Amino acid sequence: MLPDYFEFSLPTKLVYGIDILASLGETVKPFGKRKAILVTDEILVNTGLVDKVKNGFKGTSIKIAATFDQVPPNSTIDTVEKCAALSTTKGCDMFIAVGGGSVIDTAKVANLLAVKGGRLQDHMGAYLLGSGETLLPAIVVPTTAGTGSEVTKVAVIADPQNDVKLPFAEAQFLPDLAILDPTMTASMPGKLTAMTGMDALTHAIEAYVDKEWSPASDALALHAITLISGNILQACAKPDDLQARGAMQVGSFLAGVAFSHSMVGMVHGIAHALGGVYHIPHGLANALILPEVMAYNLEARVDRYADIAVAMGISFPQVVNQSRSLLNSSRLDVFSKLANLSAVDSLKELVATTSHQARNKLATAIGNFRFIDTWVRGQAAQAAVEKIRCLNQQLSYLTKMPLNLKDAGISDNLARLDQVATVAMEDGAMLYNPVEPERGAVIEIIKRAYHAKPTPLPVSKADLRPLATVRSGKPVTQVFKDAKMLYEILVEFYEMLKNTPEIGPKLAQSNLCVQFRYQKPSAVITIDATGDDLKIVKGEFDGTPEVVLTMNADFAHAFWHGKANLVSALTRRQVKAKGNVPKTIKLLPILKPSYALYPKFLADKGLRHLVMN
Repeated sequence: MLPDYFEFSLPTKLVYGIDILASLGETVKPFGKRKAILVTDEILVNTGLVDKVKNGFKGTSIKIAATFDQVPPNSTIDTVEKCAALSTTKGCDMFIAVGGGSVIDTAKVANLLAVKGGRLQDHMGAYLLGSGETLLPAIVVPTTAGTGSEVTKVAVIADPQNDVKLPFAEAQFLPDLAILDPTMTASMPGKLTAMTGMDALTHAIEAYVDKEWSPASDALALHAITLISGNILQACAKPDDLQARGAMQVGSFLAGVAFSHSMVGMVHGIAHALGGVYHIPHGLANALILPEVMAYNLEARVDRYADIAVAMGISFPQVVNQSRSLLNSSRLDVFSKLANLSAVDSLKELVATTSHQARNKLATAIGNFRFIDTWVRGQAAQAAVEKIRCLNQQLSYLTKMPLNLKDAGISDNLARLDQVATVAMEDGAMLYNPVEPERGAVIEIIKRAYHAKPTPLPVSKADLRPLATVRSGKPVTQVFKDAKMLYEILVEFYEMLKNTPEIGPKLAQSNLCVQFRYQKPSAVITIDATGDDLKIVKGEFDGTPEVVLTMNADFAHAFWHGKANLVSALTRRQVKAKGNVPKTIKLLPILKPSYALYPKFLADKGLRHLVMN
């Protein structure tokens, strides 16, 4: 079944890749010449991550003319106003946000204030900008994997004087470009990794069960749940696992897109209130409130919580065994017999069933099957709630993340509980919850989260997985000091491939003429298989190549190590191709053995220092 109406759009361009910040030239080229203000916080400046971003923009047409690094963990009205003023003073016409949700939200609202002027409170609300109004271009580089703010049109700014958080929503808040580089999250502390990860998981779960679901948001939310739940423990336990870090980033991004279209619910309503009144970190508040709200919503969304259980990888051997027992009971005798038949035999028996008594038995069996299916789905839905509780306990074991609101920082025995409940009931997120929130229920949920006494749960090896991709040493760059060196190495290597039995004959049979035009240093090498003999031509070629591939020489060096993907490089504009590209791509399987030959070739030439680990 489909909803009566839904919308979907994603105007933000997103690029992902390990160390992608080192090659931003082609990615940011469409922005033209710009003066940008970089918005971040002091902690990120001290870690060196901000310098990494600044270095990435060197050599591009975007100049970072100002840096605003005074964003607190929960950005305030004063913060936004100071940021907007600095951008105006420095004549900036672009915002670059480097940080987590607070930094990104600051950049969004400061952008709005810089363009519109006036008081910040005058712009609070939803979709006050007209369709023709624009903000300054914005680029976002997330350093956490949680908020998904790089692909959302919402922002939240704290008003400390009134203990509330001010909501802003504008389609123009969507950044023009989001850059996901897992190395930017590798230094994130374990507790922050846990809390922001649970923030993203909450986004995905609420997006999937809320009232305004859609087929698009459903698909994104479920995959986000799989990525986040399957990698969050690994990311906390093994911070250098860049595949786990990347999976968390992508999961957060998908969850952000999902809840941008279906919104969030009661968990966020309560978490916003806890943040505004007690200043509980948003991700932590979400983590502690999430299982309680899931239990509150359970009966209204059994099927959807069962889907979430499956997405989190929950298996049900006990449920299956109990179902088998039911099938074998005498009252389900007819169904049991049918269940043990093959599909063809079952169909034959159904067709052959003509007696009134047999049809009644069959109807009873089908009804019992539906009962079992409903029961199993219910068990799965409850398992999803328990999975979240266990995940919190495991994260506490790994990172010392608090497991109740008391340990999270509420030291007054919930003296301001009524105020929290009032703020929560007025939160816009409550409108989208699948069950109508009741004030009494909100109070009980907060009390349970405050008085809960779960204990950290040890994490076994089975809960983790081997390291996939870890941060390597300094990459090899400027491999070839000049064209002479490039020719000496690559021409000789290509001649070797030509004479390699498992490669040369297949290249000769391709009947393809491919020219490589290298940059830094400049050189040209052509592999011509159009004649009777396979030829390797150094320098300009007296003919017309079928395909011309233009690339930096360092990329070619990485490619022959098997560490650079040509297809991805074409997408990222690291390689420019002219001619019959699909025909060239078909050569890749032929060249695969060369990835083992190239490092050995370099070592034999006394160039072991150029071999990539």
